[in-house]
Amino acid sequence: MKKLFKLSILAVALLCCAAGCRKEDAYGYLQVEMNTLESTVDTKAVTAFPGGYDARRLYVEILDGSGAVIKSTNDYVNDSDFKGTIKLLPGAYTVNAHSYGWDGSDSGFDAPFFTGSASATVAAKELRSVSLVCKMANVKVTVSYDNSFKTYFKSASTNVVGLAEEGITSRDFAMGSSSKAAYFPEGDLALRLYVINMKNNAFVQMDTIRNAVAREHIKINYKVAEAGTMGGVTVSVDDATRTYSFDIPIPRKPGISFECYDPKPWSNFAELKAEITGKTASFDVTKMAIQWKMKSASDWTTIPNASLTKVSDDIYTYKLTGLTPNTEYQYRVHYAADDPVDSDAFNFKTGGQETLYNGGFEYWYTSGKIQYPNQSGTSYWNTSNPGAADYIGSVTVQDTGFKHSGSSSAKLQTQWAVIKLAAGSMYTGDFKGLIGTKGAKLDWGVPFTSRPTSLKGYLSYSPGAINRGTKPSGVGAADSGTNDHCSIFCALLSQQLHVGGNADKDEYENSTKINWQTDSRIIAYGELERSTSNNGQWEAFEIPLVYHSTSKIPTHLLIVCSSSKWGDFFYGSDTSVLYVDDFELVYGDNPSVQ
Repeated sequence: MKKLFKLSILAVALLCCAAGCRKEDAYGYLQVEMNTLESTVDTKAVTAFPGGYDARRLYVEILDGSGAVIKSTNDYVNDSDFKGTIKLLPGAYTVNAHSYGWDGSDSGFDAPFFTGSASATVAAKELRSVSLVCKMANVKVTVSYDNSFKTYFKSASTNVVGLAEEGITSRDFAMGSSSKAAYFPEGDLALRLYVINMKNNAFVQMDTIRNAVAREHIKINYKVAEAGTMGGVTVSVDDATRTYSFDIPIPRKPGISFECYDPKPWSNFAELKAEITGKTASFDVTKMAIQWKMKSASDWTTIPNASLTKVSDDIYTYKLTGLTPNTEYQYRVHYAADDPVDSDAFNFKTGGQETLYNGGFEYWYTSGKIQYPNQSGTSYWNTSNPGAADYIGSVTVQDTGFKHSGSSSAKLQTQWAVIKLAAGSMYTGDFKGLIGTKGAKLDWGVPFTSRPTSLKGYLSYSPGAINRGTKPSGVGAADSGTNDHCSIFCALLSQQLHVGGNADKDEYENSTKINWQTDSRIIAYGELERSTSNNGQWEAFEIPLVYHSTSKIPTHLLIVCSSSKWGDFFYGSDTSVLYVDDFELVYGDNPSVQ
């Protein structure tokens, strides 16, 4: 049976005599009483997430008709002010209650979240009553493994993540660990079962549970299939209890068997891997093939053994290209014998291919003295203009007279700004403020989760001879009097970078201290540098992104352009001009790897 938190709220109109500007009998009284304390889960003390959270501790508030909070408490049970009567003017009120100390928007072990609301009417000289029922607002999930798992697998773990929105923390349920319940927001749940068998072969099974709703207990049970063939994973669901049973087929006697593995798909390709896990004396490897298809399709496409790459006697791979972004696929191993054998199909989904906003630099708006390469109200590209505006105006501007295509390009010009050199620069991210005359605080990177292989576009550079500032050491700067250098670089990041002209200032770091080749926050990086003139012509460029990790998914994209590479040291030429146009991210199927 479903147990519930239940608050009984009794509105009582009491007759009293009192002097003053309002007679006492014009008031009513609200009495809040806790009749029962019941829950859909064990309410004994548990170690919960977040630390110290106790779902039984209730926040209660009383709101008047305008929505103003008249009275509230963070701990209803232990608040003496809520034990007696509460004097209120006649009118309509709302009583809200929920578990205190967490909002239930993330997942957590042993962390149910309860909430409820009810209306109450207080009237003079009348008795009113209303019941407030607090119901669990999240989904309980438990995972169990049949005893047969311990016979066939060294280890097993299930990763569960809520898909209702981005950022929900995933939770792991390992075989043999203490059984805990995790709680997730309502919505779809993704399951990833990862097992290692007695031969140290890994197996991954992906599944999705749709439309989990509040107060449900989703029970996930994994067991070894009774059948002795690789017949595929079967799922049975008891609608009454929402119990999911996943049968993992394991060969029970010698024979031919195969396994597939996570292909770690990109947006348009995936690395398929097939392993022979069981052979007979008559096994003929030439009859083994890999088959793939869109998950929604009915027919398989066969990749013959001759097209596979042999890694060892038992392991073969194939790079599957030409896939469609954001699409679900399957692949399996097929053995074309008189009695055909198929492995379990492995499900995977390709990544997306996000495009650059305003990559052609057609959209600009002006605020005060500052030009921005965005539409008004959009924050994506930013420039060094906020730092130079008070002295010389914008140094990165829209140019409608010289462009590669469309109606305009971006013109980045280095100028002398009274006391300092101001390089024209443009980057994806936010300008956060100046640090005196030492530089500016910047948030580098915009949200981005795709994996392009290069950045291409067009540039035209006219460098001047370096004539301003002192040559910085340790950064490979050119000598004074020689040509200035422009720079364009692109990085995929695992987090936004907070950089500034003054290191260790409010958690901002000096950008020159970032090692783009070894910093763990850099997933991929590519750079272009020029010191010669294009003589007023456009030059096509393409910057390959060199990946430091092919398994990590980025969170931010950073592109930085500068008319003077060492402009953050206030060193360069006050006549250098860089034009850029038609930036585009390329999604190839052969990424460069460090």
